[in-house]
Amino acid sequence: MASEESSQASSSIPSAADTSIDDSLAQMEEEPLPFDVVTDRSSEPGAEEKAMALKDKGNEQLLKGHYLEAIGFYSDALEYAPTNAIILSNRAQAYIKVENYGLAINDATAAMEADPAYAKAYYRRGSAQFALTHYKDARKDFRKVCQLKPKDRDARAKLQACEKAVKEAAFLKAIESEMTAPLSATYDPNAISLSPESYDGPNPLPQGPTDDFEVEASMFEPGNLPREFVLVRL
Repeated sequence: MASEESSQASSSIPSAADTSIDDSLAQMEEEPLPFDVVTDRSSEPGAEEKAMALKDKGNEQLLKGHYLEAIGFYSDALEYAPTNAIILSNRAQAYIKVENYGLAINDATAAMEADPAYAKAYYRRGSAQFALTHYKDARKDFRKVCQLKPKDRDARAKLQACEKAVKEAAFLKAIESEMTAPLSATYDPNAISLSPESYDGPNPLPQGPTDDFEVEASMFEPGNLPREFVLVRL
C-alpha cells in the first residue's frame, strides 16, 4: 500500500525534464522576437548623433550583404530616432533583401508617413509589393516615385514592368475563368439534335436511323451489330 501511494504521488510530480520544457516554452512566449520592441531613446542626450552612427554601421553591413546585421543596427538606430524616414527606408531595403516583404512594407509606410516627399520609401514599398505580386499597389507607389523624381529612369522602368504585369495578370485571370468554368455553364445539351434526319454517321440498319427505342436496343444485343458498323467505329 505504501509503495502504491508513493508511486501515485511521484506520478503527480512533474519531472525535471518536463519542468524545463514548460519553463522554456513559457519563456519563449514571454520574450519578444528580435526587433519587435523598440525602446524610445530619442529624448536622451546625443540621440541624433547615436542614431546616425548606428545608421552608418547598418549601411556598411548592408553593402557587405550582411542583411540581418544591418537590420540589427537600423533597429538600434530607430531607438534614438523612431521616425527617421531614411533609417526606416534603409531597414525596409534590408528586409527586402531577406525576402521579408511584409516588414519591408511596414517600414516603408512608416517612412512615407514621416516624410511624404521621400521617394525611396515609395520605391521600396513598391518593390516589396511587386515581389508579393501586388502589382496594382506597386504601380501606385512607382507612379508616386515618378512624380517625385521625373528623371529617374529606373523608377520609370519599374512602372512599365508594373503596367505589363497588371495586364498579364488580367489576361491570365480571364483565361483561367474560361478554362475553369463549369461544364454546365458552357455546354447546352438542348443544342444537340438527335433526330434521324440530322444523323449522318454509321448505322447498322439498312433503312437508316430509327426512333424506335426497342429496335435500337435490340441492335446492341450480342451478335446483332454488323461487322461493318463495328469497323467504322474503330
